[in-house]
Amino acid sequence: MRLRIIILFLAAFAFLSATTGAWLYYYSFKNAAFQKLERTAHTRLELLRRQLSFYLSEHIKPVKTLAGTRELQNALGNTSLDSIYQANLILDNFTSSLDINVSYLMGIDGVTICSSNRNDRDSFVEKDFSFRPYFQKAISGQPSTYLALGTTSGKRGVYYSHPVYDSSKEKIIGVAVIKASIEHVEETLFFSSENPLFFIDPNGVIFISNKENYRFMLLWELSQNALWDIANSKQFGNGPWQWSGFSMAQDQNVFDRQNIKYLFSSMDLDNYPGWKIIYLREHKAIERQVAAPYVQIVGPVVLSVSLLTGILVLILYQLAAREIVKRKTTEKELRLSEERYRRIYHKTPVMLHSIDISGNIVRVSDHWLDVMGYDRKEVIGKPLTGFFSPESREYAETEIFPIFFRTGFCKDIPYIFIKKDGGRIDTLLSSYGVRNDQGDVIRSLAVSVDVTEKNRNQKALQHAKEKLSRYSMDLEKRVNQRTEQLQSAQESLKDLSKNIIASQEREKASVARELHDHLGQVLTAMRIDAVWIEKYLNTVDTNAGIRAAKMCSLIDDTIVDVRDMAFRLRPRVLDDLGLVDALESLLSDFEKRSNVSCVFKHDDIPKINDTLATAIYRIGQEAVTNSLRHSSATTIIVELSMKNNNLILVVQDNGSGFSVEKVTNIPRLGLEGMKERAILAGGRLDILSKPGKGTRICCTIKLREGDND
Repeated sequence: MRLRIIILFLAAFAFLSATTGAWLYYYSFKNAAFQKLERTAHTRLELLRRQLSFYLSEHIKPVKTLAGTRELQNALGNTSLDSIYQANLILDNFTSSLDINVSYLMGIDGVTICSSNRNDRDSFVEKDFSFRPYFQKAISGQPSTYLALGTTSGKRGVYYSHPVYDSSKEKIIGVAVIKASIEHVEETLFFSSENPLFFIDPNGVIFISNKENYRFMLLWELSQNALWDIANSKQFGNGPWQWSGFSMAQDQNVFDRQNIKYLFSSMDLDNYPGWKIIYLREHKAIERQVAAPYVQIVGPVVLSVSLLTGILVLILYQLAAREIVKRKTTEKELRLSEERYRRIYHKTPVMLHSIDISGNIVRVSDHWLDVMGYDRKEVIGKPLTGFFSPESREYAETEIFPIFFRTGFCKDIPYIFIKKDGGRIDTLLSSYGVRNDQGDVIRSLAVSVDVTEKNRNQKALQHAKEKLSRYSMDLEKRVNQRTEQLQSAQESLKDLSKNIIASQEREKASVARELHDHLGQVLTAMRIDAVWIEKYLNTVDTNAGIRAAKMCSLIDDTIVDVRDMAFRLRPRVLDDLGLVDALESLLSDFEKRSNVSCVFKHDDIPKINDTLATAIYRIGQEAVTNSLRHSSATTIIVELSMKNNNLILVVQDNGSGFSVEKVTNIPRLGLEGMKERAILAGGRLDILSKPGKGTRICCTIKLREGDND
């Protein structure tokens, strides 16, 4: 009985020991697995952060170079067609060379003046982006990088802005902007993960994600005031920005709408305050991954211990054997993870290297070796500065290395590498320090970007700009000389035209007086005689009396025609009563002679000199005549008004209209005559018409001193 109790006790002890050991083992195994996953996630986020920082800072210097071009300064200082054309060429060149979405130039008021997408439907030209923070910072003298959704294109992008100064380099006259696409970064860096991977702004708006349905959603639930702030910023379009359903618990774990638990990892992005990279991993999936091998191993063991206490050693042996297999599997997975890291390190198409505190190389990537032309054994353990040019070596040893090993960071340091074959490579080096438990930098992880071709292109571009500048100055001088000659000739032609028109008006007035005073009196005398003859012949010969009556009628018609001709040549009412009464009489006459309704509207018009009144009258006469002849209109409205010391004549009809573009290519004496009269009077003539939409002719003349009588 005692033996049974001992055996039962030993069995219970063995069971409890096995159960406790299994639980402790599971707990430690679970913690180790989670810690490993955390380290893996941190490593991945760190690599992603560096790559994302590199992509987002890629065009900071190019936009500074763009802002310093003389063509952009000229376009802001003098918005002529030639300066705009030259600025557009520079923007096109930058857009093509940098393989970016668009580059554009904004005036000091935030309106886009030039753009490389000026010929596209979503052109930025004449668009006002003054509300954008990147413009507001740049116009205050601070270059800016800004992540946003385009208000015109509807595409995500990174905006790089830089102020454009005048030739004195003291006054800001505009802003140069480069926009680069985000899609390539998203496809390259984010879609490699199956778990949710987000890049969010300080308010939690998801800007980049490997899950398309989460883009522009809110990672965390926000208040209505916060949503209004996001909408007012116009950074991410017009919304709505729906809540993704994720919420943070007190233990720093995240839950979604279905209450699914996720492990949460985040990392801030350099130079973008408040922006974070978020990595979520489903907790149950990780537990299943961890617990699956454990249940398969420990479950049968516990059952075997409870049923077969006598073979405990065998069971323990089996457990030990399986534990060894499990550890080997874990070690294998760890090696595979390390191999994946090495593969990423060596296959990344940039020059990567690491040095120790002595400045000796401890690791280099395959791309570094390919570019430099060395074997790995030729560089490992050698001083990094041994591969620099003498100038770069002195700069690194005296200035950069002391700062780096003190701060653990450096960015975009210009170095010149010397290849094995003696070739030189211009690079920009950025490095991050790896620290020990005491916080001391023990080695570096550095990225070197080859900018040799870029520097060469910049020099070539600078040379081309200088050559273009010299050519532009010479061309401008010639244009100015030619312009002066053309202006002189134009003034001569204008004076000649004025004299011709004045002479025509004098001749018309003279002919009108002759018709009215001489021929009119003669016809009146003839009519008196004809009436006498008619009365006499009616008593002698009835047929002759009828012929005399017809003669009287013809003389009456001739008198009316002579009066009309005299009126059209030079209406006496224009000289006697002024422009308003002359136009009203003209429209009344046209309305009597046609079936068209003529409406005249006018303001109180001050008395003006005869020359200006004649020009306005002739323009109105020609415009109404054209409407009657060609438009088949039923209504003609003439308006004469004063506005801001401008005398405005508008003639509008509801006729068939015409294509202004086609008519301007065909000589039209009537239209050209009206334009010429308007120009000679110091004004302009605008013609608006479309087929089937009627015609509107507007003459605007600025009254000057001497125009008023």
